[in-house]
Amino acid sequence: MKEKILKLRDEGKTYNEIKEILGCSKGTISYHCGEGQKEKTTKRRKRRRENVALDKLDRFKYAKKPRRNVCEQVRGFNKVEIGENGRNINKEIKQTFNIDDVLEKFGENTICYLSGEKINLYEKTYNFDHIIPVSRGGDNSLENLGITHEIVNYMKGNLMPDELLYWCKKILEHNGYKVENK
Repeated sequence: MKEKILKLRDEGKTYNEIKEILGCSKGTISYHCGEGQKEKTTKRRKRRRENVALDKLDRFKYAKKPRRNVCEQVRGFNKVEIGENGRNINKEIKQTFNIDDVLEKFGENTICYLSGEKINLYEKTYNFDHIIPVSRGGDNSLENLGITHEIVNYMKGNLMPDELLYWCKKILEHNGYKVENK
């Protein structure tokens, strides 16, 4: 890919023209053509790997919409437009946010919004969860962000919070536990 990009650039093609010809992103073109881009990218990746919360926030904000089967498309779950590289684009969200906004909303001493257990934001034991899953029409906004323990997030999958609670109650009752609402 690099050779093709550089050859087209040498021929005087613009980033947009190269993007159309090769079907790649402008970021990929910039990475190979831009002055010092490789070094900037390497530095940014290293910083993100070292800061757990930044890495997790990126994963949340750029979550890809899972592929839907025909039945789900008919039921109306296809509400989110997908852009280059499969990234979710919701044109109604004009707000951007960063890790400082997340810390302002939740604080450094936060809890899992589903289990109530404490979460250490400096360890890798938690996830940023889409409260309303992207596959169900949710977006990548700060309002749709919840912090959960990793295992709780895997259990939730693409369920809504009330659906998860319903199934947890069913499982517990099936195994002889009595479940009462608070």
